[in-house]
Amino acid sequence: MRVAVLSDTHGNLPALEAVLEAIEQDSPDLVVMAGDAAFGGPWPAECIDFLRQRGIPAVRGNTDEFLVAVATGRPPATPVEDPRLDHLASSTLAARYAWCVERLRSEQIDYLASLPLRFVVPAPTGAALVIVHATPSSPHPVVPPDAPSERLRALLDESGGAALAYGHIHQQARWQIGSRLVVAVGSVGLPFDGDQRAAYALLEWNGTSWSARFQRVPYPVERTIQALEHSGMPGAEAQIRVLQTARPPGA
Repeated sequence: MRVAVLSDTHGNLPALEAVLEAIEQDSPDLVVMAGDAAFGGPWPAECIDFLRQRGIPAVRGNTDEFLVAVATGRPPATPVEDPRLDHLASSTLAARYAWCVERLRSEQIDYLASLPLRFVVPAPTGAALVIVHATPSSPHPVVPPDAPSERLRALLDESGGAALAYGHIHQQARWQIGSRLVVAVGSVGLPFDGDQRAAYALLEWNGTSWSARFQRVPYPVERTIQALEHSGMPGAEAQIRVLQTARPPGA
């Protein structure tokens, strides 16, 4: 069984189109989206439609929760325990969320609200692959590339799976914890590792264990930058710098 896992499109439609074209060449048995499809780019509604029209299952990302919170006036569905991760505490980010919500249809907001925190891919021996945005219980915490093995082991235990795949950190990383695997799949639309190319991961079950292969796909970054320049999105200049450098804001 082969599973393509993509994450963090962030409203970047050309990157999403390029990745899905590459995934079609891989011919996986299943494609799963690990959250954050819409917020942050010039095509939020189009990215949601693109995924839904292809029947790609998805889990709920942190920005998905914030979009629903802004649209409904309710707190995020999952408590944001670390104040540094509360996007709505930033006036610039709050304005950007409002801009994005204005471009989404009500049924798209309902779709984001309906997304689960995890998606489980069963394996014949019970060695499931669990796909989340950040952790099995919340889309907000950051699990960095230098996370200690104790934390990774705890996340695997919480997931109940033999493999755990997640997005959120916009970087690709892989850890072998005994016979179990943890994979950060990277970002389709907003990489933070210095490489502008869109990223995803291909996970494969060989009958006894899961393995992962990282993929990178070039796409027309300038098309996204030009669309942001004409979008009127608050903070577009900062987002353009991230696209140009493929580094986190302020890096």
